[in-house]
Amino acid sequence: MKLERFTILDSSLTAIIYTAGIIGIRFLPDFFLKTSFISILIPLSLYLFRVKPKGKDILLILSVYSIGFFAEWIGVRFGWLFGSYKYGDSLGIKLDGVPLIIGANWLLLSLVSREVISKLLNNKILIIILSSILMVLIDFLIEPISDNLNFWIWENNIIPYSNYLDWFLIALLNQTLFSFLGYKKDMFHWSLIYITILVLFFLTFYI
Repeated sequence: MKLERFTILDSSLTAIIYTAGIIGIRFLPDFFLKTSFISILIPLSLYLFRVKPKGKDILLILSVYSIGFFAEWIGVRFGWLFGSYKYGDSLGIKLDGVPLIIGANWLLLSLVSREVISKLLNNKILIIILSSILMVLIDFLIEPISDNLNFWIWENNIIPYSNYLDWFLIALLNQTLFSFLGYKKDMFHWSLIYITILVLFFLTFYI
């Protein structure tokens, strides 16, 4: 597997950021947890810099960000989506209780999940479904430790099953938009390595 030079550069920077996070959260948690939003902002910025979206792709990216943020706002404000939870202070500036970076998290996970699955399959429906499932699996990994990282806190420390169903439905909506509006880039290696780094990062907090 031959990696693009920019993939090596971006992945190295991302790995350094996440490794610093692993060490920093253990030894200087007050500082490093409050800068957690960087671990979303920088990889997303790198991705967008590489693909240089134009025209309808920009509108699509803004739409997916907005869908993710609005879904979380509904969840926090009314409890109609995901369950009863509130955000901690680790993810940066909030708007009405929801971190602004959370829409970027939905966008980044939507993009990289699609990049990986669409490289492996040609069937549009399967790409939508499996990309959404991949996003839910990543969330499944994060949820049990989100409280410890002060990302978000569930009422009574109980993660409802509806959270995963709602995650799947919102992911499905985003992936459907990507498919039917013809979003297509070639960032498979970049996305696969990012997902690997992300998974390894969160797995360390189970040890």
